[in-house]
Amino acid sequence: MVGQPPETLVELVPSVLDTELEEGTTWGIGPFRIAFSLRSFLPGPNSSLRRFSIAEAALLLMMAYIASRGLGVVRQSMFNAFFGTGPEANAFYAASRLPDTLFNLIAGGALTQAFVPVFVSYEQDYGQREAWRLASLVFNVMLVALTAVALVAEFVTPTFVTHLLVPGYPPAEQELTTTLTRIMLVQPLLLGLGTIVTAILSSKRQFLLPAVSIAVYNFGMIGGLLVSLAFPRVGIYGPTYGTLAAAACQVLVQVPALVKQGVRYTWLWNLKHPGLRRVMHLLIPGTLGVCISSIALIIDTAFISYFPDSASLSAIHNANMLFAFPVALFAQAIGQAALPKMSMQAANGSYTRLRMTILKVTGSALILCLPTAVLLCLLGGPVIRIIFQHGAFDAHSSELTFLALIGYAVGLPGTTIGWLLINGFYSLKDAWTPLLTNILALVIHILLILLLLHLMTGLLLVLAIPLGAAIASIAEAIVLAVLLFRRLKKRAEGGTTGLRP
Repeated sequence: MVGQPPETLVELVPSVLDTELEEGTTWGIGPFRIAFSLRSFLPGPNSSLRRFSIAEAALLLMMAYIASRGLGVVRQSMFNAFFGTGPEANAFYAASRLPDTLFNLIAGGALTQAFVPVFVSYEQDYGQREAWRLASLVFNVMLVALTAVALVAEFVTPTFVTHLLVPGYPPAEQELTTTLTRIMLVQPLLLGLGTIVTAILSSKRQFLLPAVSIAVYNFGMIGGLLVSLAFPRVGIYGPTYGTLAAAACQVLVQVPALVKQGVRYTWLWNLKHPGLRRVMHLLIPGTLGVCISSIALIIDTAFISYFPDSASLSAIHNANMLFAFPVALFAQAIGQAALPKMSMQAANGSYTRLRMTILKVTGSALILCLPTAVLLCLLGGPVIRIIFQHGAFDAHSSELTFLALIGYAVGLPGTTIGWLLINGFYSLKDAWTPLLTNILALVIHILLILLLLHLMTGLLLVLAIPLGAAIASIAEAIVLAVLLFRRLKKRAEGGTTGLRP
């Protein structure tokens, strides 16, 4: 068995994307074929407890992201019609930066990536009872940490806004940004606790209600906009409070699945708990990596605040929202679906299987995102005009948004593949390598912005921000791929065939 050529090994390894399926439909191209069973999507009494394969979970999450983005387009179209790219809109977009940054730092993707591999291996090694105790401990620590950070942020918000976030804005807009930021700081607390629920369900390969939670998020925002429509004096505070309602909805919808899983909550506070230490060992560098990405957004916002065209920030925000749609489909959905299986393979020492999983996942994602990037460049302009060009969002706003979208589209393959490769490192319980590549990407990002700001003028100036991010993401993905596959090759050759069940 060990002496067989690689081709024979590949034939012997069952498809990593349709494990536990007896029958299914095969989709895909060449070596990236994946299989899933449509029966898994039929409703039933235990739908919320159903375990999904990677392909099935990815499809389910993609459907959820499509529904979410569809609702997001409705939400953004309403927002653009009410507020356009004026001072209130700019203040709202800028105000979301600090809450989003805090959430991403403490309990965003970093928490899921840190929690899932540890929870999977902990349940396998110590049983469900100890796994639930670990989950309770992580929940308690996050509750205390998020509350403390939110309280501190309330005090530092004025200084942060005026000196770091939007130093180029006039005082009135800075004051409004400060007020909206303080309201939105409740959102990270709600979403952070919800992330733990999502991570627990994902660890058990339960993806139905987490997928539903993605779709329902926009209802809170739309409700806030409807309040502003019914009571015009509410103004920008309608969608601001709507973000809090949206966060609450996203958490509450997942609770039934958690209850059906037999959740056992315990008030436990033991910072020396070995399971918590394992999570923190991954979370700390992961958080620093997210911090670097968030710093890049803040740097972008600071650069944009000095742009001569006052519509630049809103245009880049709208372009980034459109770009986030394929990123969610091809990076976040597939990554969330694959991480539990990858973590199990790493825990079993099945490095050949893990390498095959990563190859199939990244290859399938690349096949999807390359033509999508081309379509964004070709059809982005008409789509923006049809969806957004209403009310205060005029032709100039559409043109700026389209230019920014082209810049982001260049980096779609790099962003997608980079995200999935980082999950590969987390399945190996290595968060330090992605941190180093994040630092490299930030340096490249800043240098490229400075270069492009000198090369571009007029309307093209708006391209400097997204194009810098795009090229940096491609460079990071290349580095990640080289490092990850070298490591997997060494581990596979170091004593395991990778064919363990």
